[in-house]
Amino acid sequence: MTQIKIIAILFLVVVGNTLPAQSQKYSVSGVVIDSVTGQPMANVNISVVGTTGGGITNQAGEFSLRLVRIPSILYFSHVGYSIGSCQIEKAGEKNIRITLIPEIREIEEVTVRAEKKIAKVIRGDTLNILDYELDGDRLILLASPYRNQADLRIYLTNLHGNTLDYIKVKKAGKQIQYPEIMSLQTEFLIRDFTGQVNYLDKECVHEVSHAFDKLSLGYGTPYPDFLGRVLPVKYEMAGKLVFQVSTSSENFTWYFGRGSIKAKLLKKVEDKNGPYRYVRSKCVSAPVFRKGDELYVFDFFRGHFEVFDLEMNPIRRIPISFQYTDRNNAIFTHSKDVDVFNFTQNILFDEKSGKAYAFFRKQSSNRQSLREINLDTGKTDRVIEIPEYPNISNIRVYNNTIYFLYDTKIYPYYRLLYRMVI
Repeated sequence: MTQIKIIAILFLVVVGNTLPAQSQKYSVSGVVIDSVTGQPMANVNISVVGTTGGGITNQAGEFSLRLVRIPSILYFSHVGYSIGSCQIEKAGEKNIRITLIPEIREIEEVTVRAEKKIAKVIRGDTLNILDYELDGDRLILLASPYRNQADLRIYLTNLHGNTLDYIKVKKAGKQIQYPEIMSLQTEFLIRDFTGQVNYLDKECVHEVSHAFDKLSLGYGTPYPDFLGRVLPVKYEMAGKLVFQVSTSSENFTWYFGRGSIKAKLLKKVEDKNGPYRYVRSKCVSAPVFRKGDELYVFDFFRGHFEVFDLEMNPIRRIPISFQYTDRNNAIFTHSKDVDVFNFTQNILFDEKSGKAYAFFRKQSSNRQSLREINLDTGKTDRVIEIPEYPNISNIRVYNNTIYFLYDTKIYPYYRLLYRMVI
């Protein structure tokens, strides 16, 4: 696929439907405050999702915007704070109050280091878990009670697996296609680039909130808005939105700057053997994650990862070799090559500890392992085996603990949630 076609796709996916259907504009205003100090926050970036509009708060933390459509979604970002969001459902709102939470904050620490083996998070076979997301010191689960799979519920638990609240839901799941993944896949819970956990049903997308350990579902966002304006975005960097598009031989990491409708290419990753190496449903992977004020993008085929600052300037390039098979085991080539048989080309980032892991699944035995990557040297510091559990799914790493779903091998064939301290 040519670069011109890629840009055209990006324009349709991210910018499409952003022009106003009419010239009318809607005024809204409010204030942004610090959740800890209660003080107004100046110079907070405000973005209107799906448009190039936005603004910035004044010295009193106040903002005033003129929107081209209702409803609209606003995102509020400031260095050192988690991103805030607001759904504007009617014109003329003048007392919007946005609270931003510092990214460095103390949360409940869960100590399970005395456990010498993998343990269930939810004790017993009480829940069949379709999907889950980590949200700080809480777990959000989509599950059904024992032998009652038609009774779907969203559960809120702590990291020990103790249920705090639940709400009943229906018509769960939606087939979607990510711009960087060529195949369709069914999703139930998605954590977007702001950190917000969303529940997907057959009709629309709902924010999942939990204030004082009570669950609630937010306003239903239509799929065209969510898929076209929220889902493609991987990260926000000082008002810049980073996203990716892939083909069977190339991956493009792009970003939109504030006030610009033209995407800028940040990094291109190319697999020259891609069209011959992969089956049609596969595409080139270039994992990306944010650590503090830096963005990391991996290139397995040229053997490095590149680090960018908040202004999208490259600041260092670190060589890597853990992804290669050795010369004697390389297939179809006469030199070392990316190990596409055992290396999943997935990087798992632990937001709490700041560590990154490469995920391997050995095809000959279905055994899984993680290799911890030293982000200063590119070397692997250690190998972590996940024993006894082949074909795990939905793997996450948080606070030096691996979480994953596993399908039981006996009736009623439940999916259970496990954890393993590493």
